[in-house]
Amino acid sequence: MSSSNSGLVPGPSGGPLTTPTKRTAFATSTSADAGSSRARPAGSSPAYSSRRHSLYGIEDRVVIDPGSRVWKVGFSGEPDPRSVFYSLDLSDIEDTGAMEAWDMDPSFMKGVDGDRVEGDRLVGVRVVKKLRETYVKHLMTDSKARKVIILENTYLPIAVKEHIARALFDNLHVPSVSFTPSSLLSLVACGRITGLVVDVGWLETTITPVYHSRPLYNLSRSTPLAGRRLHRHLKTLLHHYAIYIQSPTSLGNIHDRQRSTGVPMNQLSDELVERILTEGCFVGGLHLKQQEEDQQPMDIDQSPTEDDEIRRIAEEWYERYGNTSTAKDISFRIKSTLGLGPSTIIVPGWIRERVAELLLEDDRGSEDESIPRMILNCIMKLPIDLRKSLISSLLIVGGTASLPGFIPRLRISLLHHLLPPPASAQNKSPLNTPDSRREEALLWRRRNREPYKEIHGLSDKLTIINDPSPVDGKSGMAPRWSTGLMGWVGGSLAGALKTSSMEITRESYDTSLSHSIARGEVYKEELDLSSIEMSTLLGVNIEDLKVGQALGAGDAGGEDEFGMKRKRGWNDHIVGMNDWTRGAVRV
Repeated sequence: MSSSNSGLVPGPSGGPLTTPTKRTAFATSTSADAGSSRARPAGSSPAYSSRRHSLYGIEDRVVIDPGSRVWKVGFSGEPDPRSVFYSLDLSDIEDTGAMEAWDMDPSFMKGVDGDRVEGDRLVGVRVVKKLRETYVKHLMTDSKARKVIILENTYLPIAVKEHIARALFDNLHVPSVSFTPSSLLSLVACGRITGLVVDVGWLETTITPVYHSRPLYNLSRSTPLAGRRLHRHLKTLLHHYAIYIQSPTSLGNIHDRQRSTGVPMNQLSDELVERILTEGCFVGGLHLKQQEEDQQPMDIDQSPTEDDEIRRIAEEWYERYGNTSTAKDISFRIKSTLGLGPSTIIVPGWIRERVAELLLEDDRGSEDESIPRMILNCIMKLPIDLRKSLISSLLIVGGTASLPGFIPRLRISLLHHLLPPPASAQNKSPLNTPDSRREEALLWRRRNREPYKEIHGLSDKLTIINDPSPVDGKSGMAPRWSTGLMGWVGGSLAGALKTSSMEITRESYDTSLSHSIARGEVYKEELDLSSIEMSTLLGVNIEDLKVGQALGAGDAGGEDEFGMKRKRGWNDHIVGMNDWTRGAVRV
């Protein structure tokens, strides 16, 4: 028998060599076939193991991390999510021009024209659509058979949370839902229950202290300096200072293409800016050179337009960082609708290196505090006995924090703000002289004005547990999970250990919903009765009153067409006022 046929076995008749036949699906087997923990029961699937895997059992829970920009979904007990996808489809982006599924205020969403009701309705439609795609397209499992763990961000809008619960219970009929804080689950992924979690997301950056598995929401902080602000800032710098090489219009000028400074806005799509940010940008070292602020006269007769303000910001960044970078330029090819080939965008090295300074440095023209100052201000608000344990357990998570060099640069910026100013060795006078006493007094006054003087002694305790390049033995002890997946991995671990937060069952949700509907009906009846009572008292139907009619028609306090005196405090569409003279509202 040749060696090439060594993998074949004889058939049952001892004739020619054949491939192995499929084993009977429901045959009994030994414990060796079932795994190292226990034997496979008779009649079970050949893929059975001691752990009920997601594809063959229903004990594993569905873990969903719903972000305004990116969703991560999968099963508990697994090291990675099954699918990571954007929260908006391409059709929604083309119709509305938005890049996120919801905003902190529904009236600020694109495509709703400032209508809060329409924004709330649009969020509900998007949430239902994505949750159905999660089960049908990505997980391919029955929604009625598995419990769900939802990662809840610190400042997740209540309206979005209600839409998620309504879609899961009313549309997908899941057995239970558990809203678990994402800050706590991120620490769980690192094997800790105490720490200061800094989540640099898309809409905002949240800083949440967690002590013994209890998030301290009253001490948490938030800033809009996050991925969306960084995305817009990069787009502005590319529009003003990147080099744009157009595609050749004919074969004769293929080597003589037109170059221009600044990329047209119609070429800077969201996908292209995201690609440049993720593939070409990184975070450079600390920039200590301070530019002198020019005192320019303010024109009070004409306020600057939005374009003028954007141009001023771009010029300020070029003056500050244009000649301080050693990074090389990088080119990106994009498709062009005109010409014979792709166009080219050359991104300057200073943009690649310094675009993330928006998040880490204080801007004189902005009211938003930088992320390092937000972290130190949050530590200052903590009780004194918690500061040491939390500053020694900083955890940086979020998709924006995955930029190369972000965490080491954040550590350097924190130490730069935290360490006391050094004493100058120049022109130091001899001891016990009037000049030396004067210098000591000036140094003491300068240190006394430091905003973080109370926590200067904690500078040696500063530790970022997921620092990829630690300088001491204390940092970098967390598992090497990506910063964007840290929360989902903690949810997967919590689901496998069945240690998530309180579950909301479908029965309790239906009961609470019916009670809420009953209270709403009673409240509506009371409003209708109050409106009828007030209309009877006044002799006028309040629905016929327009804005200002209840205040009277004359400026001197005269009576209007309904014979009513001018009263103060009336607004349009407000009903339920029992005492007309006092304007009290019955609730």
